[in-house]
Amino acid sequence: MPSYHEVRLYLGGLWLLIRGDARGLRPFDISDEGVLRSFWAVAWCAPALVVGWIFRRMEYLRHFPQREDYSFIFFLKMLVLEAAQWIVPAVALIVLGFILRFMPLVRILIVLRNWFAVPFAYAAYAVLAPVAFLSDQPGALASLAGYGALVLAAILLFATLFLMWCILRTVMGGPVMIRIATLGLVVLAEVIVARELENIMGVSLT
Repeated sequence: MPSYHEVRLYLGGLWLLIRGDARGLRPFDISDEGVLRSFWAVAWCAPALVVGWIFRRMEYLRHFPQREDYSFIFFLKMLVLEAAQWIVPAVALIVLGFILRFMPLVRILIVLRNWFAVPFAYAAYAVLAPVAFLSDQPGALASLAGYGALVLAAILLFATLFLMWCILRTVMGGPVMIRIATLGLVVLAEVIVARELENIMGVSLT
């Protein structure tokens, strides 16, 4: 598992890439071992994931109080869902790399995506999830929290897409349409698979 010092280097590298500085690639290992090791990023996301799952469980019980499934089963389903959200982007990048002919860049893109997920997880699960949960509670505070959740969700979405675009621009270069297709199709594949799994496993809130 990468140390705290290594993770700081990775996040610093991401920030340089976002700013358009290709020197940000230096900390990353793009060997086969390095690609596999980058999936340790999920361990660094774990505290945020647990917080998010707890709030998701409470929100689920509020929506469906008649369901009597155990919390252990619910969290196991969330674990499967989270695993899919790490595997699907990697597979999508491999497929797109073959189709759009940027296979030499696939390894580094998978590594960058995995480490980019760390700050995203803390923003989505440790910050947005509690606010979204409060927005469903009765009282005047719920209305304020509801607007706050919408604003935070919109900021998180646009910030994530923008920062990912900046990274792709620095790493990939080349035609704009290839970068648009890469970003759009990877995100779309992740969202579709996540929605389908939520419905199949019965953890969707809609």
